[in-house]
Amino acid sequence: MRCPRCDGGDSRVLDTRTGVGAIPHAVKRRRQCLVCGFRFSTLEVPVREEITVRKRDGSVEEFDRQKIVASLQCALKKGNRRRDEVDSLAEKVVGLLLAAKPVQLTSEEIGKEVMRCLQGYDPLAYARFLSVHKSFVNLEEFQKTLSTHGDAF
Repeated sequence: MRCPRCDGGDSRVLDTRTGVGAIPHAVKRRRQCLVCGFRFSTLEVPVREEITVRKRDGSVEEFDRQKIVASLQCALKKGNRRRDEVDSLAEKVVGLLLAAKPVQLTSEEIGKEVMRCLQGYDPLAYARFLSVHKSFVNLEEFQKTLSTHGDAF
């Protein structure tokens, strides 16, 4: 691990913790650079490279948990949610999506799972996410969709 201060390539691990916060498979390490003595932390998260996402336009890209986190942050931005709450909800969504160990997901499947989790968690964030995720022609169509899922409101 390279030092963020001097870019030195040697560091030693001072402390290791597993299951950090909302990310149960993460490993947090406290390190010290052997070149300059600077202490810093690293967070190691397993990469799920084997899973791809098929987009609506037919293109395929690598699964990226950060996109789910960014979508949740956008939907929850006015709800004064802490970062760990967003991370916890994102980990729940990812866990539900990957429970069946899929090789490929669709962006629609991901969006539906995010909406399912948001609907019971924060109805206003659910409505914000729904308005972006679904393509509505007009306001009436959006209101109709909200009223069919209105048990959260």
